[in-house]
Amino acid sequence: MSALALWQWLELIKVRQGGSAVCAVSDAVNCERVWETAFAHGVQAKLGLPVAAWGLVWGLGALVWAVGLHFKKNPVWLGLCLQGTRIWAAVGALCCVVFAYVSWKAGSVCLSCMGTFVLVLAYAFCAFGLVSLRLSLPPKTFVLAPLLSLAFVALFGVLLQPFGKKTTLPADFAVGPAAAASMSLESFLATLGPKEREELARARKAFLAAPGRPVSAPTLGRTPKQAPVVLQDFTEIKCGHCLTAEVVLTRLLHTMPAGSIAVEPRYYPLDAECNPSLRRAGEMPGKPAGASCAAALAQICLEGSADFAKLRGELFHASGRLNSREDVLFFLKSKSPAAKNLEACMDSPDALERLHADIALAGSYGIRGTPFFLLNGKPVGLIPPFWAAMTLAKGNAEHPAFNALE
Repeated sequence: MSALALWQWLELIKVRQGGSAVCAVSDAVNCERVWETAFAHGVQAKLGLPVAAWGLVWGLGALVWAVGLHFKKNPVWLGLCLQGTRIWAAVGALCCVVFAYVSWKAGSVCLSCMGTFVLVLAYAFCAFGLVSLRLSLPPKTFVLAPLLSLAFVALFGVLLQPFGKKTTLPADFAVGPAAAASMSLESFLATLGPKEREELARARKAFLAAPGRPVSAPTLGRTPKQAPVVLQDFTEIKCGHCLTAEVVLTRLLHTMPAGSIAVEPRYYPLDAECNPSLRRAGEMPGKPAGASCAAALAQICLEGSADFAKLRGELFHASGRLNSREDVLFFLKSKSPAAKNLEACMDSPDALERLHADIALAGSYGIRGTPFFLLNGKPVGLIPPFWAAMTLAKGNAEHPAFNALE
């Protein structure tokens, strides 16, 4: 169990660094979608470690209790270990139920998670079914076992905290709401660690070297309409990293000083039915029926509505369950009155023209995948510290404070 949890943690680190997990086989069988759910983000944000790391904590605790059962000469110790084993097994089984529900809500199967479920439930079966229930347990074990279990969680959790930083969610790079309004660029740069400063310095160097272009005219989805920094985000609804980017951008928009950065959703569906750049020579497009095209067109039609940002976020979090145009329409109509006449808009020439304009714009910059970002008309990577620094610098990449990075 510990080995499997450690492997999942290492795979998560690879995903956080822009790679792909071995277990991301397809839309339906994709561990990345489960790892990027709001639940998984919330666990790490509150507890400092990703779910996989807590799986490692559980595995280590299970090992300790299991080893303790072999010391049978001391009845109190044996009773304590038996009680602790059952508590540990019950908690593990309950977590499996919760994680299975999260996976179901995400609309994807996580093969490595299923392996975890099998091992944990097998441990629970042994704890309650194979270990004798007739053993007389000293009363004190009913108090000591839960306390010792909590001590294991605290001890292993604290010991693993430094390693948790390797899987820090990109959203965590954004400055906190309380400090953002008054934080200067100099003070923000001072909060960064060596690796973050190095990454930011590379991003700034690449930004300065890139040829400048004027920022395209604002769309209805740009929020706010005017700002010194405009970050355009080209996405595909089925892209796991796009969900991460959506979380980061929402956090950034709400933590930076008001009016300092504008976020503008743009679209690049990876479906030849609506993306001309993906068609083979002579291939004729059909009527867009897949979720990728439908989600892009639906978002274009919803831009400007009062609940656009909320609907967009919910759409990304539900992306694992969206496999067709009908799925997208049903989901959005169940969420907002603004989607009442959505289908007619999605079929309109104006919506398709706007989508093709986004695709052409991304293509002119040599887009190779999603998410793809333009900051003030220049391509940038998914590097939240650089976005935050440029926002605090009011879009000036040659701000004197950046000299501290050299």
